[in-house]
Parts: sequence; structure tokens; C-alpha cells
Amino acid sequence: MLHTVITLLFLSAISQVATTFDLSTDFSLQHNPNGVWQYGYSASNSLDLKEFRLDGYADQAAPIGFWHPSFSKGPGPGWYPYIAHNSSKNTMFGSSNGWAARAGEVAMEASNTGQYSLVRFVAPMAGTYQISAQFEGIHFGLSSTDVHVISNDTQLFSADIDGYGGDPAFHKVEGASPTAAFSGKLTLKKGDIVTFAVGYGKNKTNFGDTTGLFVHIVLL
Repeated sequence: MLHTVITLLFLSAISQVATTFDLSTDFSLQHNPNGVWQYGYSASNSLDLKEFRLDGYADQAAPIGFWHPSFSKGPGPGWYPYIAHNSSKNTMFGSSNGWAARAGEVAMEASNTGQYSLVRFVAPMAGTYQISAQFEGIHFGLSSTDVHVISNDTQLFSADIDGYGGDPAFHKVEGASPTAAFSGKLTLKKGDIVTFAVGYGKNKTNFGDTTGLFVHIVLL
């Protein structure tokens, strides 16, 4: 009897791990796509599904590494839009010490021509998913971006980030809307896509726009 109980608990634990997806802990700079996750950008300033492109170049510098559209030695063509990840257990400065990402946080920035920085979750099986996403401005110059959660081509959530909402030990929290959060249940078919997007905002420039993202998804 005891053996049966232990076995059931073990199988339950495996099931829980297998049906929980976390962008921070799952993040990879070696693979794209990476299981259920895809890192990329829009070919234009449209969020249409057909505009999605996979990032092709990874800069694996620790503790914050980057995905870029293509190889680039610095800001310019091929650098934006980018997706970065802080793999350490502490908040760390990003590029040029102009921003800081919390432990495990993904950092995103659009291009200056309006191309979106995009992270996509591809449902591995049909079911109901609990999805939680937290966006926050993390640039010390005060991020001014538009953020979105999209199910296939249906927009579920849209908000403006205006300010700094990151680690207060690195910069004071300020601005009209330094953070934005989405939480909801979605019924998805296998292969359905949930997109988390960061654009260049109402001022139509990506200057000082680095925006942080945490995503946690559970198959119920």
C-alpha cells in the first residue's frame, strides 16, 4: 500500500512538471524553437501571425545573453528587435548598464522602425491553459512601449508601459504605467499560438525602451 501511494505521488509530481511551462526557467540560448517556446520578431510593424520570423543569432554572453534577428557587433541592423535573458539568480545590468533585469527575467525591445519583439508559446496538446504574464519597464531612461498578449490572431490584452517598474534597488519605480499584467484561462488546440509582444510605443521610437517579461503557463 505504501509503495502504491509513493508511486502515485511520484507520477503526480511528474505530471505537474510536464504540464507547467515557465519562460524564465525554460529559456534557451542554444535552441530556437525551444520546445514550446519560440523567440523572434515581426518582419514589419504588424502583429499578424504570418509576419513572425525566428531569431537567427544568439549572443550567449553571461549572465545576460541575447537573441537577435542576425549577427551584429552592436546596435544597428540585425541587433533589433532583441530578446535577452538574465540567467543569474540576481538582478543584473543589461547592455551599457542602461537597464537591469531581475533574476530569470526576459528583456525585450522593438526596432526603431516598429518591428515587434516576440515570444511565442505553441500549445503542445489540446486543453485549458492558465496563462499569466507580467510586463515591466526596466530601462533607466523610462520605457515607453506597447505590450500585447495574442491568441493566434485574436488580441487578448494590450497595454502601454510608461516608466520604470523593475528592481527598485537599481532605480526608483516611477511613471504613469510602469507595469502591466495579464492573467486568464484559454482553451487551445494543439499547435495554437499565444504571442507575447513588445512594440516601440506611442512615441514611435525604441530609444530607452527595454521591457521585462515573465510568463507562467499551466495546463489545467
